[in-house]
Amino acid sequence: MRRPTPLVCCLLAALLGAPACRDTATLGDRLPADQRIVVLVPEVIRGDLDPRLNTRAWPGKVIHLVYEGVTSVHNDTQTPEPALAARIDQPSPTVYDVHLRPEARFHDGTPVTAEDVRATYASIRDPALQSPFRGQFDRIASMEVRGPHHLRITLDAPHAPFLSDLSIGVVPAAALGPGGHAKGPLPGAGPYRLLDRTGSREVVLERFDGWWRGPARTRYVVVRTVADQNTRLLALLGGAGDLVQNAVSPRMADAMRGRRGLAVDTAPGVAYSYLAFNLRAPPLGDRRVRQAFAHAVNRERLIEHKFRGVARPATGMLPEGHWAYTADVPHYPYDPARARALLDDAGLPDPPGDAPRFTVTLKSSPDKFRRNLATLVAADLEAVGVRVEVQSLEVGTLLADVKSGNFETYILQWGDPSEPHFYNWIFHGDRIPTPSEPNRGGNRGAYVEPRVDALIDAGRVATDPAERRRIYAELQRIVARDLPYLSLWHENVLVVRRAGLKGYRLLPDASLFGLVDAYWE
Repeated sequence: MRRPTPLVCCLLAALLGAPACRDTATLGDRLPADQRIVVLVPEVIRGDLDPRLNTRAWPGKVIHLVYEGVTSVHNDTQTPEPALAARIDQPSPTVYDVHLRPEARFHDGTPVTAEDVRATYASIRDPALQSPFRGQFDRIASMEVRGPHHLRITLDAPHAPFLSDLSIGVVPAAALGPGGHAKGPLPGAGPYRLLDRTGSREVVLERFDGWWRGPARTRYVVVRTVADQNTRLLALLGGAGDLVQNAVSPRMADAMRGRRGLAVDTAPGVAYSYLAFNLRAPPLGDRRVRQAFAHAVNRERLIEHKFRGVARPATGMLPEGHWAYTADVPHYPYDPARARALLDDAGLPDPPGDAPRFTVTLKSSPDKFRRNLATLVAADLEAVGVRVEVQSLEVGTLLADVKSGNFETYILQWGDPSEPHFYNWIFHGDRIPTPSEPNRGGNRGAYVEPRVDALIDAGRVATDPAERRRIYAELQRIVARDLPYLSLWHENVLVVRRAGLKGYRLLPDASLFGLVDAYWE
């Protein structure tokens, strides 16, 4: 009913590296087309699909389908809601009584118990596992199993975001060995189970009929890496792919509108794009220089011409409409004259001739659309006398450089910064990575401001929503003044799909969890 012709099949197979016309076809190729959804992603699916270890964006979207947490944030408001937990009682600000659903099961059929939850969090806390999420659970003072489905967690101090922390996927205690390491495959308790994996380029998931919410509507999900945008679109047009999310440029998505057999959907998202500064690299440690960058970059023009209306200017990490968002922060309208004056004040005058004030390296991903954005940002900066050398790096190399502090500036995106305590990860002075502790935090530019640290700490323990809003409003004002990041934009979730695929729900965090409700008409 929606199968490509043999000629198109062979062409797509050659382009995608999936030899569907030969005996070496992958399992994903051999599945019935009306029982699978093929999701095309732009990056390879690296690393173990272990919810306690993997922080990469695209593997994380697979993990969310396989592993479920005590809570879930995959909803329209991104507020933590009970998931494996039937309810969570809080008899005091530091005590959480987790009552699990008796019907919750792992993919091997065993029930999800309080001991499984305790063992999952204990393994994350174990230094031997080297989990990047260890800091989220260090504040646990004790865990007491009070029954097969009742776990009491006591914290050493109030921690307002703790319910969000409990969204990390739960794994079976029986599958964990010394140091919390997996003894073998880790069954999850999510809507899909891992059926097959072809290296880092294809993952096949099969519906778990025992999921406590009820079976997903489509039996199989195939997540396949296709690095080239044009090839992804050709696959959609030919029927070798079914859905692409946030992996097609707005211009190309516009070109697909009205194409027979395709549909384009968009919805507000929380993804936050930013230009990060290494404050240890002169002259970027001077706040006036960073403010000059903010005035020099014409973000409105980039949003209008490159995003075609599917992005909104960002004043900080939190998008407008977030419960903690404030518009009362310093703003940086496009003003090249002001940018030049700030650079002059910083002792970086514009020399005669073609010589620049200074030279800086800007690192970006190899994606064509992202590389073009970086080039346009560089052109704006060069117009005020700053020479910018754009380096487009393979994603793994880029992330390795970022995590090790090997950069002056870079452009990247946080996909889901909806919990304002995320400021702790990216801007607290205690979260600066070191060679001995590379997973210490995401403050890679070494931003240190004692008042910011104090506000982050206060926001963590405040339980009154109005008090948290006041705290985060001041925090946003200081960060917007200091500009450890130059906030660029919040991008909408943008999906191009086969028109016959119905029911897919676009979520603000661009999770693939909406596949649970997707089906073929």
